[in-house]
Amino acid sequence: MPSRQVGAPTTVMVRPLLLKPQWMNGLSERLLVSHYENNYGGAVRRLNAIRTRLAALDWARTPVFEINGLKREELIAAGSVILHEIYFDSLGGHGDDPPTELAEPPDGLAHAFERDFGSVMAWRAEFTAMAKALAGGSGWAILAWSERLGRLVNQWAADHAHGLAGATPILALDMYEHSYHLDFGAKAASYVDQVMANLNWERIDARYRMAIGEEVENEKLFLPFGAPSRQEARISAEELKTALENGEDRRPVLLDLCLPRDLPRRTDMLPSASMHAPAALPRWVEELSRDRPIVVYCICGFQVSGMAVTELRQRGFDARALVGGITAWHAIGGTTVPLDTSTYDDG
Repeated sequence: MPSRQVGAPTTVMVRPLLLKPQWMNGLSERLLVSHYENNYGGAVRRLNAIRTRLAALDWARTPVFEINGLKREELIAAGSVILHEIYFDSLGGHGDDPPTELAEPPDGLAHAFERDFGSVMAWRAEFTAMAKALAGGSGWAILAWSERLGRLVNQWAADHAHGLAGATPILALDMYEHSYHLDFGAKAASYVDQVMANLNWERIDARYRMAIGEEVENEKLFLPFGAPSRQEARISAEELKTALENGEDRRPVLLDLCLPRDLPRRTDMLPSASMHAPAALPRWVEELSRDRPIVVYCICGFQVSGMAVTELRQRGFDARALVGGITAWHAIGGTTVPLDTSTYDDG
């Protein structure tokens, strides 16, 4: 099940992409990564800045207009963060397999659609029509479970803070222009159809079952495919940022792993990282020190870094994988430098 992803009281941690942006059907990597890093990441950064400011307020002396403004912006930013996470979690296939475009909801959720809308087809017709009606404006199309109404509801939302009271969103479709313009221009209806062809019903179903109070134990559903399953073998972007502020003797060694075919997708890397091909591990592992922790990252934190960390830990290294890879690092606003392939050897 999704972790709370909350660090210190004022810090909301970024969630990784669970979809593989290069393997989606009709939604480009450029669109998805830009949306994630700039819009979702920007909302997380904005929310954390607001929360930091609120934590420092003298509530008895702060002017009411400042309190009103900050709390309004906190609500908007928090809504944006949460709805974007549900949006991205709801998309994608499994591993390197793109969405099939033909997948249907699991039986339990399909029966809920039949109960509350008459059929899966009827639900889909209403949901997509509602989303397309937002074209040219902004907002969200949301599928939510309402305990009070005792049913699933297709909820129209004009903005990030426009939610059905007491309801739990299980699917969210972003209808702000930033979600589609790079690929579709003004053709928002085409974007809606393409999103509907890329849904990950297994994760949507898991959110529904959690909303109605059922136990969902498959945490791997909400981890990038191939990421280490053990918490101690992973590190968040926020934790890494803090660790890199340590002294030289305690600062982690950074390894940037990239498949040869993925090099054209890369433009930057973390400062002080060395870049390597995963297949060359038996050669470059001999150069690693056992006196410092090691953090391994790839593009999005899937099996490239996950498999390497598993191998390194088996060899006795204190190695952890960066959850979400350099994409999550971009989302928190982490510093990067131009790509340096001088240490790269794919032979």
